[in-house]
Amino acid sequence: MTDTDFSTNIHVLKPRTVSVSEKLDQFLEEHRLTPAIAMSKPRRSRPIASNINAMSCDECGDVEYLTRDFCRCGHYLRGQLEDEYIEWEKEIQADHIELSDSVSRKLKPVRYIVLVSILFLVVPLLYLSLWPEHFTLKSFLWLIPGVVIGGGSAFVEKHMDKPVQESEKFLQNHTFETFIEQRFFRQLKAVSELSIEAQNGSIR
Repeated sequence: MTDTDFSTNIHVLKPRTVSVSEKLDQFLEEHRLTPAIAMSKPRRSRPIASNINAMSCDECGDVEYLTRDFCRCGHYLRGQLEDEYIEWEKEIQADHIELSDSVSRKLKPVRYIVLVSILFLVVPLLYLSLWPEHFTLKSFLWLIPGVVIGGGSAFVEKHMDKPVQESEKFLQNHTFETFIEQRFFRQLKAVSELSIEAQNGSIR
């Protein structure tokens, strides 16, 4: 008999009378271990509010683990966290636009100064091209203010535009982990402020 030859009495399989999934569901219901019941069972351990792996449930107000999909009250924490992430993305986009507009307004006078520096550069070169026989060494002195003003303006513009470039880079490269980290620091700051207020109130 080869490996592919089988007895004729084993090729017909009889269906199960009760499926495994039905047996499992019955067992879970009998022991009150269905997802809805198990999810609503209270647990003693909860994270502290200043934990990076903690979040406050909008439904019951209790602090819950960030990695849980559902709060122990049954509220969908994953959806709440995703809503927070979407709002955070809108916030950093609005902050970037506001920063870009603010820097652009501040750079307008600097760009006007650049136009003035261009005149100091263009006039001597134009004079040289039109009247080369009357061009002297003193005419080159006009280039010095143009170079100084232009170079200084370029340095100031680069320095003022640096926060905008960093903000744009952050906007393009941020991840969900970045949101979690910033969320934790904001949460920690809020807890610290509440603690300071409580201390000041107790002193009074």
